[in-house]
Amino acid sequence: MSNTTKNKSSLSRTLSLRVAISIGVGIMVGAGIFVFPGIASGQAGPAAILSFLLAGIIALIVALCTAELATAMPASGGGYYFVSRTFGPFWGMLIGVGQWLGLVFASAFYLYGFGSYLLDLLKEIGYQPGDPIILIGLATALLLTFINILGTKGAGKLQNNVVLVLTGILTLLFMYGVLQALGIIGEASLPKPFAPMGYSPVFGVSALIFTSYLGFVQIATMGGEIINPQRNLPRALVGSVLIVLVLYFLALFVTNSVLTVDQLKDLGETAIVEVARGLIGDIGALIVLFAGLLATFSSANASILSSSRTIFALSKDGLVPEWISAIHERFGTPHRALFLVGLPIAGILFVGNLEVLAETASLLHLVIYGLICACVLKLRLDRPIWYVPSFKTPGYPVLPAVGMLAGFGLIVFMKPLSLILGGAVLLASALFYLAYAKGKTLSNPSPPHIEPQLRQPRILLPISLPLEKPIPLAILRSFTDLEILLMGYKELKEQTSPEQFEKDDDGESQKELDKAKKELEDESFDVDTELVFTSDVAQAIDNVILEYDCQALLVVKPIKELNRLLIPVYDIHQLSKRYATVIYELTKASGLPASLMFIESTESSEESENKKAKDTSAMKREAINRLKQAGVNRKQIESSSVQVSDISEAVKEKHQADDLVILVEANAKERENFINKIRGEISDKIDCPLLVVLEKRQQEKDSEPEDSPAKEVKKEDN
Repeated sequence: MSNTTKNKSSLSRTLSLRVAISIGVGIMVGAGIFVFPGIASGQAGPAAILSFLLAGIIALIVALCTAELATAMPASGGGYYFVSRTFGPFWGMLIGVGQWLGLVFASAFYLYGFGSYLLDLLKEIGYQPGDPIILIGLATALLLTFINILGTKGAGKLQNNVVLVLTGILTLLFMYGVLQALGIIGEASLPKPFAPMGYSPVFGVSALIFTSYLGFVQIATMGGEIINPQRNLPRALVGSVLIVLVLYFLALFVTNSVLTVDQLKDLGETAIVEVARGLIGDIGALIVLFAGLLATFSSANASILSSSRTIFALSKDGLVPEWISAIHERFGTPHRALFLVGLPIAGILFVGNLEVLAETASLLHLVIYGLICACVLKLRLDRPIWYVPSFKTPGYPVLPAVGMLAGFGLIVFMKPLSLILGGAVLLASALFYLAYAKGKTLSNPSPPHIEPQLRQPRILLPISLPLEKPIPLAILRSFTDLEILLMGYKELKEQTSPEQFEKDDDGESQKELDKAKKELEDESFDVDTELVFTSDVAQAIDNVILEYDCQALLVVKPIKELNRLLIPVYDIHQLSKRYATVIYELTKASGLPASLMFIESTESSEESENKKAKDTSAMKREAINRLKQAGVNRKQIESSSVQVSDISEAVKEKHQADDLVILVEANAKERENFINKIRGEISDKIDCPLLVVLEKRQQEKDSEPEDSPAKEVKKEDN
């Protein structure tokens, strides 16, 4: 695929943290908070509060696992993307279609509820419009699809505003109810007895109402459009679950303080309307009906937004026709994917049996949730080079295992018809995969905060022959996986012919190089060698870097033990994802501290001092944040500052004998000058090794003219 095509198929990051939270809250505070409090309390009494807490804890575990996966793979597709990259395209197809249709089913359910709430609201104020629920739902489905096509940012703002109003209304209503129940306003009416049916119904009710928490994972389906995903995705996932958990707790507490268990049994899904009427009269019923209108609207909008990104991701991977993933040139939205969500919703509204379809959606989501937790367990064990989450699930492996078992376990409590329909969706997905997509391969994720190749780097280790300094095994052992290119060189005088010197050398240099290679191979390293006779070592190193595509350069110094990584920072742009990845690998494998040394200018005026302090403080925060995003443990990051004229003086002043100084190449186009500076201005002034992270450069090998004095004779080891 060409670069042009890739760009046209890429979505922009336009969604803020608030919008991301509103997507999760908007889906979860849909029908659940208006329907389930009455039904759940009728079955378990006030103890239904425990059911919501138990389901919320399970949801929180899954949210933590999702946050880990999302920070390692912040791409559109959510659960589908995680599962497909962990277990392969077959399982990805099952989960992708299940996620897509599950949200389509749920959206139809929400829109039918939207029509119901609108009619009830109109009737409550005395208007009798008939019963056009389906037409209202259909019109709303088409409206939301059109809004989402016009722009993700606009749809996100709409979602954010609706959820803000909705949660504000519910919070005020429930807090008023809590004040009444506690006797602060009027007489106390605490819910009692707490468990009139005992505690055994708590677990069954948890399975019933777990659908109330379905939706937070849909935040991850928008991962490719969320700003600063390494920070915002975990906050949005965990924050949305906690917000909804608090709202459900307040709803259950107030519901059981206003109505008795018998009344709740009789009222069922309409109980919350009567609770509001009991609190503040008919105006309360109007408020709840209006809030229900907002809730079903926001749930439908968020579901349409998320579902379209799932089918978009499937298309990008070629598991469904690729024309689906086209991006609208003007609006920058996946308009075809949105049509494949809006049109099925419109059709389902005319079919009916929406309650069964809604439970089927819950079943499909429980399968996704169980597999999301399984992804964390597998990826932590396999450790692919692209998997570097900036957030890690606490309590590993216990919490992911509990989340996986709970997700799959709650499926047992589903109705037989829902099990049959859910199984049919998965079977149809499997058959489509075998007929259309079998044999497809998927690209590895490309995390924006690391460069995966740097987790298995090819390090160039130049050594002067005969070998006068020992190989720095302590440094090389700090990498868990790497390739070593051992470059043995003889530095010649300019008037010396490399060809003649090679002839006079009579193989002695090759023997020295082979001896050094064997020492490394005895340590189980993967080693290639290159023998070079040259009058310009920097030019020779540059040529070898280009020829072998080396990612780092290690300048040898004798060292027995490595105790610290010293990292000079003079420009925040220096901390690229290549640089951060190398630091992550070294700190993770060795447990060594990463000591950031911020280099300040030597200006001395009061104004410049204030500006300097402000700039250094901002640079420290940004540098630490970038390393944390790349996976470096915050406890391993140290920082200090030094006022010197240049970087060589800073390293000379602050280094210790057991340090590894890590630099980044500033300009790959001037690599020869840079290497000369390292050898002449830095390496000669310190007694510890240097590791240089090399920047990429597109340049043809051997571009120097044939009569260049820097040309060398090379002898490769086969």
